[in-house]
Amino acid sequence: MLIIAPGQKPGAFLLNRDRMNAYTYDHELITMSTMFINSMSDIIIKRFNAHKQPRDQIKTRVVYAPKQRVLNDLLDKDQNIKLPVISVYIGGIAKDEGRVYNKILGTYHTPANSTSSINEGSPLPIDITYNVSIMTRYQEDMDQILSHLLPYINPYFTVSWRTPRRPDHEIRSNVFWSGNVNVQYPIDATATQVARVVADLTFTFKGWMFKSQMKTENIFTFNTSFHNIPAEFNLKSFSRENSVEEDLIVYYGAPPRPSYIEPPHANPGVIQQFNAWGTGFEKITNVYLSGSPLQQFSTLQNPFSSVPKLSADYPAFMGVKLLSSEWAYNGDSFMTFVMPSANSAGFVDLIVENKGGYGLLTKNVRVNTFNPYSPENAMHDIFVPYQMPYLSGIQVIL
Repeated sequence: MLIIAPGQKPGAFLLNRDRMNAYTYDHELITMSTMFINSMSDIIIKRFNAHKQPRDQIKTRVVYAPKQRVLNDLLDKDQNIKLPVISVYIGGIAKDEGRVYNKILGTYHTPANSTSSINEGSPLPIDITYNVSIMTRYQEDMDQILSHLLPYINPYFTVSWRTPRRPDHEIRSNVFWSGNVNVQYPIDATATQVARVVADLTFTFKGWMFKSQMKTENIFTFNTSFHNIPAEFNLKSFSRENSVEEDLIVYYGAPPRPSYIEPPHANPGVIQQFNAWGTGFEKITNVYLSGSPLQQFSTLQNPFSSVPKLSADYPAFMGVKLLSSEWAYNGDSFMTFVMPSANSAGFVDLIVENKGGYGLLTKNVRVNTFNPYSPENAMHDIFVPYQMPYLSGIQVIL
C-alpha cells in the first residue's frame, strides 16, 4: 500500500523513499521518474472466496513503458498477460513560467571539510506529464487499486527527493492529478482475446532540472582598521609625466607592524614600561626585545622553525622573549610592554609576532618611498626618505 505521512493535511501526503539514496544517476529526470514510479508501487490486491474471506494477495507490478508496449511485451505463448499491472511513461515536458527556484541567480554551498564552494546555477522549472495505465483482469481488482490511489492524490501528493549532485539538499515537489480516470471495458473482446479492464490517469510532476555545478574558491573576509596619522608622516608620490600629486596608499595584512614608540629612549639599570603604536596587535602571540644592551639575557629565538613557508622570510634572531604578563595590547593599534634592565648603552629593537610572521620596529619606522626628483635635479642625489628619530630602535643612553 501507499505510505501516508503522519499528520498530513487533507488532500496531500508526503512520499519519502529512503531507498532513493542508493541511486547514483547523473541527472534529475531519471531521479524524478524513479520517485514517481515508486509512488505507484506497493499496492496489494486481495482475492476473496465465496464467503468473502481473503484467500490470496497479489502485488501489483509497475512497468515503465507505454500501455501498448506493455500489452505486447507481457504476452506469453498462449496470448495471456499476467495482470494486474501498472504502466507509466512520460507524456511530455514543459517549462513552468509560474515558478522560480531562487530569486537570486544561483546559490553557493560549501561541502564539509572543504576550502572551496560549489556554485549551483538556478534550475529550470519543468512540468513533467506522466501517463499511467492500470490494467486488471477483474473489475474488483481495478476497484481496489483505484481505492488505494484516488483518495490520497486529491488534489496532489508531495514527493521528497534529492539531486545526485547535492544529496544533503531536500527538494519537495507536488504531483497533481488531472482529476479524470478514463476506464475502458473489454466490450469488443474476441473469443481468443483475454478480457481486461484498463484505467488511464494523467499526473503533472512539478520538478526541476539543474545546471552543471562549478567549483569556486571561497571568499574570505578580512577585518581591517584604518587610523589617522599626523600630517608630517603622510607620504606623497609625484608623477613626473603630468606633475599631478597623488596619495600613495599601502595596505598591510600580516605580520604586526610596530611603527611608533614612546618614550624613544631608556636608561641602563632601570626596568621601564613603553607604549607602542602600529597595526595588527589584536592577534599577538609573542613579544621580543633584541639588541646589545640586553645581550646577557638574549638567547636564539626561532619562532617559525617548524613552519617551512615562514622560516625563510622570518629567520632566527638573538633576543629576549618577554613573559605574557610583561606585555598587553588594547585594540589593534596600541600595546604596552616592560623592558628588562639594560646593562650598557646601545639600541634595542622591538619585535612583535603573530601566526603570520613578526614585525620589527626598525623596519617600520623608516618610510620607504621613491625619489621624487629627476636625475637631472641637484636634489636627486642628496634626497633622504623621511624617518622617525629612533631609526635604530630604542636608544639606551648612559
